[in-house]
Amino acid sequence: MNTLSEDGQWMYDGNNWVPSNQNGPGNPPSNPPIIRQKKPPNSGERMSDVGWWIAQGVTQFFILIGFIMLIMSAGYAHSAAYTEGPVQPDQNDYDVDANGLEAGEIENFTKDFEVYEDLQQQHLKDRNQDTGNAVYWSAVGPGFIVLGLLVFCLNDNSKEMSNSLRITMMIGTLYLLSNMLFDGSAINFIAGIGTN
Repeated sequence: MNTLSEDGQWMYDGNNWVPSNQNGPGNPPSNPPIIRQKKPPNSGERMSDVGWWIAQGVTQFFILIGFIMLIMSAGYAHSAAYTEGPVQPDQNDYDVDANGLEAGEIENFTKDFEVYEDLQQQHLKDRNQDTGNAVYWSAVGPGFIVLGLLVFCLNDNSKEMSNSLRITMMIGTLYLLSNMLFDGSAINFIAGIGTN
């Protein structure tokens, strides 16, 4: 199919621009026209590499912070369970002559026992604080992991993921979110609807 240029001097024969016959043999046209081809918008491409890196960075940040919180929780739980307290003083260590505690020996034992009670009280306070920190970080950490997974699933720049994989990831993420917020009661409720 032959196509004429706007000024009528050139004709496109399917491969190249050739002079049209309207000029006559003595007047060759100057330069062939420049035609800019419009590329169709490619919706399958990422919006930009910078946007893709930002989205991946946000996803990895939330998931990494969540795992760090879970590691901190495990560390606090270990500290609360396995940290040894102060050693209680033994009366036999203060009986120098092995004839029972005398006045001076009782006074020394009493002073050391009061120090022990103070150390034991501080030890129990620290272990309670470790237990509280373990519970807190174990409750907050999964929230950041789920948030990172939500960003990953809903990210517009992750075009490499198929829709079926994205739907599967969303179902798993919502399941984790339900277990985290409602201790699995929402999933148990939905699963129980079909059994009645």
